[in-house]
Amino acid sequence: MPKAKPSRHPEERFLATVAYEGTDFAGWQVQPNGPTVQAFLEARLAKIFKRPVPVHGSGRTDAGVHSLGQCCHFDVHWPHPASTLLRALRAGEPGGVLVRRVVRVPPGFHARFDATGKRYRYEIRRGHPLPWEARTCLGIGDRKLDLTAMRKAAKLLLGRHDFTAFGANHGQGMENENPVKDLRRLDIRSRGDRITLVTEASGYLYKMVRRLVGGLLRVGRGEMTPERLLAYRDERKVTAEVPTAPARGLFMDKVLYPSRKTKPTRGTPRPKAWP
Repeated sequence: MPKAKPSRHPEERFLATVAYEGTDFAGWQVQPNGPTVQAFLEARLAKIFKRPVPVHGSGRTDAGVHSLGQCCHFDVHWPHPASTLLRALRAGEPGGVLVRRVVRVPPGFHARFDATGKRYRYEIRRGHPLPWEARTCLGIGDRKLDLTAMRKAAKLLLGRHDFTAFGANHGQGMENENPVKDLRRLDIRSRGDRITLVTEASGYLYKMVRRLVGGLLRVGRGEMTPERLLAYRDERKVTAEVPTAPARGLFMDKVLYPSRKTKPTRGTPRPKAWP
């Protein structure tokens, strides 16, 4: 993308909350090998403002991962209510992306560096999901899961620890990332044919959520005890014994910020939860 030219007018910083169905995207970040959510948003902004507008995300999601609450910021001159910018961003074909909210934030705000944590959820369906459902959940067929054992394992994993065993190499290695994370929440809910895992932490290693889910699924199938899964964490070694769950069941649920930094502009619509 060409370098953005300086605006003649003073710019403000906006924070957008974005939902997307990630099946057909090669992830969040712009890359040459396929469509990405960041590229989609930058193209929409370029159409509105007639110039390139860089978008800075709160973090990356991988190919096939979905979002209810991915956040990003950008700088533009928009002398109108934030609600009208939201309508402009929603114009045209959705293309698997919905901008849920737009708010003005202070100039120094950063979607990534001001985040205090993130919440993800992973959707599992008992039985065999219909083809369109299978894009956003993991079907387990007739397999049974011991939710009591899974909840015990989840409770053991909570706290501030080195989660190297649940990370994965993303090409640059993991040596530059602090593997110590504060895992604040790891809940397992069951309702009807749905099982939902909800996790919240100060941050996550690459593929950490999917590997937490993969380990808990092994516990649920009786292939590993809760204590053995905890031992893998404490051994701090990446092993195939802790598998990576498929991307299609994973949703970025919410990015957490200090509330004073993201106070919504009056009149900004608050859409219902998606999906």
